[in-house]
Amino acid sequence: MVIRSADPGDVEACVGMIEMRRRLYETFEPRFWRKADHSAAMSTAFFGHLATDAGALFLVSESEAGIDGFLIAMSIQNPPVYAPGGPTAQIDDFCVADPALFPTVGAALLDGARARLKARGFTQMVVVCAARDTARTAFLESQPLSLTTTWWTTSL
Repeated sequence: MVIRSADPGDVEACVGMIEMRRRLYETFEPRFWRKADHSAAMSTAFFGHLATDAGALFLVSESEAGIDGFLIAMSIQNPPVYAPGGPTAQIDDFCVADPALFPTVGAALLDGARARLKARGFTQMVVVCAARDTARTAFLESQPLSLTTTWWTTSL
C-alpha cells in the first residue's frame, strides 16, 4: 500500500467510494443525509479541482488492486472563542473501499494526513463521522483521537 497525493486519474474511484457512503448515510438519517440528485457530478468536479490544488490535502491509498481509500483535509476557521494553538484541519471526506480496511488503509491515511498537516503548520485535526457509522466509529475510537462533539437533528 502506498499513501500519496491524489491525481486527476484517482477521482473516479474516490467518487465511487463517497457515493457508496452517501447511500449508507442516507439510511441513517434520510433528511440530514439525503443525497442530492447530482452529488456524483458535483463531487467529480470538486475532487478534480482538489487533485490539482497544491494547497489541498487529498490523499489516496493505492494497492495492487487500485485505489482502496482516500482522505481530504480542509482548513477550517477556529471559532473566535476558542484558541487551539494554531490552524485546524477538518477531515470530512474519508472513505475506504470496504469497512474491513479501516485498521490498515484508514490508519495509514490518517497517519499520512497527520504528518503532512503537522508539516504544514496545523496544530489540530478534526475527523467527522456519522454516529451510526459503526465501522468508522470503532476505528476512530482505536486511534489517538478524542470524541469532542455530536450533532442532533430533527425535521421541522
